[in-house]
Amino acid sequence: MWETAIGIAGSEQQQAARLHRSRAVATGLLAVAAAGFGGTLLVAAPDMPVLALRAVSEAALIGGLADWFAVTALFRRPLGLPIPHTAILPTNKERIGEGLARFLDQYFLAPELLAAELRALNLAGWLSRRRNAQALAGEIVRALPHVLRATDDRQIVAFVRRTLGAQLHNTQLAPLAGQLLRAMTAAGYHEAVLDSALVYAAEFLGQHRDRLIEAVGERRRGWIPRAINREVARGVLRGVAELIEDLRQPGSTARLALMETFEELTTWLESSAEASARLVESPRAVLRRPEVRAWIASSWTRLRDLLLRDLESASSQTQRSLALVIGSVGEALRAEAAMRERLDATLEALVVETLPWRAELARFVTEVVRGWDVRSFSDRIEIAVGADLQFIRMNGTVVGGLVGGALFLISVLAR
Repeated sequence: MWETAIGIAGSEQQQAARLHRSRAVATGLLAVAAAGFGGTLLVAAPDMPVLALRAVSEAALIGGLADWFAVTALFRRPLGLPIPHTAILPTNKERIGEGLARFLDQYFLAPELLAAELRALNLAGWLSRRRNAQALAGEIVRALPHVLRATDDRQIVAFVRRTLGAQLHNTQLAPLAGQLLRAMTAAGYHEAVLDSALVYAAEFLGQHRDRLIEAVGERRRGWIPRAINREVARGVLRGVAELIEDLRQPGSTARLALMETFEELTTWLESSAEASARLVESPRAVLRRPEVRAWIASSWTRLRDLLLRDLESASSQTQRSLALVIGSVGEALRAEAAMRERLDATLEALVVETLPWRAELARFVTEVVRGWDVRSFSDRIEIAVGADLQFIRMNGTVVGGLVGGALFLISVLAR
C-alpha cells in the first residue's frame, strides 16, 4: 500500500515538473515575441526587414496570448477577472463527474465489451504460468497476516461473536437443514452415503473383531467368567454384522425403516418449532462450556502463531503450496477445454448478474467527484494534462508568427 502511495506521489511530482518546464518554454516564446514587437516599435525609421519582424512578432504575440487565455480559462479565471465562460473545469465540476460516470457506463461497462474482454482473458493460460501463480500466491500471503492478526483483537472477536450469535438466534436453521436433507434424499445421494458408511463399518468389524472381543473381555465384571463374557461379545458383534448386512440389502425391512426415519426427520426439521430451538441451542450449550471454549481458544492461538511464523519466513511453505495449487488449477484448466468453457460461461454470467450495479457505480463516481475540493480538482487535472496543453501555447505563438509573416509578405507583394 505504501509503495503504491509513494509511486502515485512520485508520478504527480514528475508531472508537476514537466508542467513547469513546458509552461516556462511557452512563456519564454511569448516573451520573445513581446520583446521583438516592442523592440521594433523603438526603431524611428523602420525598413522592410524591421517591419517584417514587427509583423511576425505582433502576430506571434497575439496567437500566444490568445492560446494562453484559452488554456488558462480551462482551469481558472485569467488574471482573476470574472470573464464569462472561464474557469471551465472548476465551474462545471459536478457536470464533469456525471459525464465521466456516463462515459464509464457506456464505453467500459457495456455487457458486450466486458464479455469480449473476459473471453480474451484466457484465465487458464494466465494461471498456468509459474510467474503469475507465484505472484498471486504472494499477494494472498501478504494479506493473510493482517487477517490473522485481526482475530487477535478482542473487540473484533467480541463483535463477530455478538453478530453471529444474533444471526444464529434469528435464523431458522432447522427448516434449512430439512430442505437440505430433502434435496439429498430426492436425488438419492443419501443411499449412496449410507452404503459407503455400511461398507466401512462392515470392514472395520471384520478387521478388528478379535481386538474388540479382547477389549470387552478386559472390561468384564469380576464374577462373570471370561469365556462367557467373550461369547457374549461374539454374539453382539454377530448381531451388529447381521444388522449391517441387512441394512445393505435393497428392500429389506431394516433399510426401509431407516429410509422412513430419514423422511420423518426431514419433516420434523421442516415443520417443528422444537427442532429449530434444539438445533440452535445444542451447539450453544456445547460452546458455553468453559473447557470447550478454552480448547478452541488455545488451538486457534497455536494454529494462528504457526501460520504467522510460516507466512513471515523467507521460504514460506504456505506460499509455495498456494503457488503450486494455483498453477495446478491453471494446468488442469488448460488441458480441459470443456471446463475452460464452463469457467468462461460462469464468469460471463457473474458479470451479467453484477451489471445492474452499473448505476450504483456511476452514482459513486459522481459523488466522489462532487466531494472533491474545487481547487484540488482543477490542480490535479492541470498537473495530469497541463504539460501537453502548454504545447497549444507554443504552437499558437509559432504558428501566429508564421501567419503574420506570410500576411506581411502577401501585403508587400500586393502593392
